Amino acid sequence: MDEINIELLVGRAVLSREGKTIGHIEEVRAEQEGPDLVITEFHVGLYATMERMSASPIGAHVLGLFRLRRRHRGYRIRWNQIELGKSELKLLCDEKELASLG
Repeated sequence: MDEINIELLVGRAVLSREGKTIGHIEEVRAEQEGPDLVITEFHVGLYATMERMSASPIGAHVLGLFRLRRRHRGYRIRWNQIELGKSELKLLCDEKELASLG
């Protein structure tokens, strides 16, 4: 099992397969497996930022006021949809395959 320092991932940009930034990692979800924590997904985008600040209900309202609600809110990226071993964090799938946040 590989070990990853979470603090080195949070805030880093995630690139699409085409090299376009789709957002920054704001939240990391993990589950306990024996003595280890295993990453299950990463959250990126505006809603992920609100989630990290524990303000998602307020954030959804604010984003709605600015009509950002219908546009890109953020994504849930499963652990196996992202390449972590390189200097850049890059998707291993198409952006349309990602689950939406919010």
